[in-house]
Amino acid sequence: MNLSLNLLPPRLRPLARAGVPLAPLTTFRIGGAAALLVEPASLRDVSDLLAACRASGVPLFVLGGGSNLLVSDEGVPGVVVSLARLKKIQVIGSHVIAQAGANLATLVTRCSQAGVAGPQALAGIPGTVGGALAMNAGGRHGEIADWVERVIWVNPRGELESLYREEIAFGYRSSTLREGVVVEAWLHGGVGEPAELAARARTILQEKLAAQPYSEFSAGCAFQNPKGMSAGRLIDLAGCKGLGVGGAQVSTMHGNFIVNTGSATASQVLELMRMVQERVQAAHGVRLEPEVRIWPACAPAA
Repeated sequence: MNLSLNLLPPRLRPLARAGVPLAPLTTFRIGGAAALLVEPASLRDVSDLLAACRASGVPLFVLGGGSNLLVSDEGVPGVVVSLARLKKIQVIGSHVIAQAGANLATLVTRCSQAGVAGPQALAGIPGTVGGALAMNAGGRHGEIADWVERVIWVNPRGELESLYREEIAFGYRSSTLREGVVVEAWLHGGVGEPAELAARARTILQEKLAAQPYSEFSAGCAFQNPKGMSAGRLIDLAGCKGLGVGGAQVSTMHGNFIVNTGSATASQVLELMRMVQERVQAAHGVRLEPEVRIWPACAPAA
């Protein structure tokens, strides 16, 4: 899709670029280009951008840290909005105000330094605050929803809106915030000793580094854990570790990670995901559902 900058309000056009390769902006290092990439510098920019896309009928894709994302080899038609410029973090007592583009690792560090207990559970999870809220990122130590007080977002109608925690439906790796664009979050935690909190964050990070292939190109967990079960364990027992298609391979370190060994394409990753789904279904009678987001939307299932 060839998009003209004219679909944007004049003041947003300097913030937009056409034909930007997306692979370098993802942890998978896979995928084609964005028809238009826009980097808003304010909450108003985000609101105006959504309104413009809605008025013109152009699809909008929200890019956070690119850590849970597989981009099609053909790229993304429409507008990709990157919130990388919105990355301020402010700590007030046991409360934290974080913009959507803020890095999760930075958030954990700032909370530890300020004695805010809780968000250390997010140590080792790549990505940004906005992306984490949209997918309710977390693990066995806790989920980001546990510390949400309020969220500022641009709703699907293009309106800037404030939502309290009870107005947001958080689920396992999902939330109703996916329907719009998160721009800022108000989080709250307990009170702790900075040195102890930093040590806890380091321990959680080391756990993840020891068990997951963080030094390789991947998009994190490929599949959601079925209720009461571990997707990685099911994949291991189905004999999928090391299985590969082209440059895509099921990690030999953790079965629920698909890694790009250096030359993988999105189509190869999708084919490998289908193979894993089929093998797990045959071995366990369980259908794995993708956790990784796929742009544009296309199910990896056969």
